[in-house]
Amino acid sequence: MARRKRFSTAGPAGSAAAVRQGKTTASADLGNLWAALTKPRQTTERFKPEELTFILSTLSTLVQNGVPLPRALGTLGKESAMAKHSEVLETLRRKVESGVPFSSALSQFPHLCDRLTVNQIRLGERSGTLGDTLKKLSGSRNKTAELKQQVVKKLAYPGLLIVVGSGLITFLLLYVVPVFEQTYSDAGVPLPFITQVLIGVGALARRFGLVIVATVVISLVTIKQLRKRDDFALRMDRALIRMPMLGPWFRDMAVLQLMEVLQNLMEAGYTLAEALRETADSVSNRAVKQGVHNLQRAVQRGERFSLELERHEGMFPPIVNQLVIIGESTGQLTRATTDICEYLRKEIERKTSLMVGALEPILTISLAMAIAVVLLAIYLPMFDMVNTIS
Repeated sequence: MARRKRFSTAGPAGSAAAVRQGKTTASADLGNLWAALTKPRQTTERFKPEELTFILSTLSTLVQNGVPLPRALGTLGKESAMAKHSEVLETLRRKVESGVPFSSALSQFPHLCDRLTVNQIRLGERSGTLGDTLKKLSGSRNKTAELKQQVVKKLAYPGLLIVVGSGLITFLLLYVVPVFEQTYSDAGVPLPFITQVLIGVGALARRFGLVIVATVVISLVTIKQLRKRDDFALRMDRALIRMPMLGPWFRDMAVLQLMEVLQNLMEAGYTLAEALRETADSVSNRAVKQGVHNLQRAVQRGERFSLELERHEGMFPPIVNQLVIIGESTGQLTRATTDICEYLRKEIERKTSLMVGALEPILTISLAMAIAVVLLAIYLPMFDMVNTIS
């Protein structure tokens, strides 16, 4: 009996302890949640391309004029344009001031700067030409940004025409045509064939518009997910560079990516085989990337670079092959890559201008004709109605 009494008195005490423990655990969980929600955001965001170019350019100017690197980093951190990166720049300054090489300090922040840039800075430090290396990196990035701006500027007008034209026609079909359809139906006016077709298209657009938009979005998302598979991305990129009109343009863009990085690495002191191995990861087109891996393996085996390029003649423009042959025979392959980059930039600008010059009149005439057909289909029954009343 006493044993049962002790057991019964111990029960409420144990339950109270469990309740207190549960409350403590819940309080701790709430405290952790509040700390996570109120934790300040990290300011070590990734450098944007233009910000990294500005940093490299400013550092090269200061270092080449005799400013010590720690002081140059401190000066850069005081720039208003670098306010959101001031903390990481201050961290880099303290590390460099304590004796850590700049490249090693940068490598501790892999989300800030790409690995190729860090490796080139490391080679510049070892050779004692850090200022020149930073200047070459910023110059190369500036040229790439200028080319991108030129291409985007030339493609902006055709893109605007497509967006405005599509929006205007969609507005007419979804909102204007139904109003006139109801008016003509109430008046009992016979509709010509073109108006009936337009009304049918508008009805389909109103009924299946969301389905069409959802299908397009799902298709784009599916393609993006499938591109994560190497075999699908390889086939897709190979098809892109073989397209009749746009293929050479896509190919030149990919080869320019290759040659720009190859030029920078060889100027920094990389051998051709080492530069090709590092360059492959910088090429976005998977077909060209596979070709770069083949080139690297061939050069590693001791084969000539120009002979291996000839085996991939469909992937590289003929002028690139000839310039590489001349560069190999004269021992100035690095200079040849520089000339190749200049040639490809001009070719991309020329092909973009030709493509835009052909697209602009086609898009303008097509948009005018489409709007004219819609307006004609809307107002033809009105003319018949006016004639009937007269």
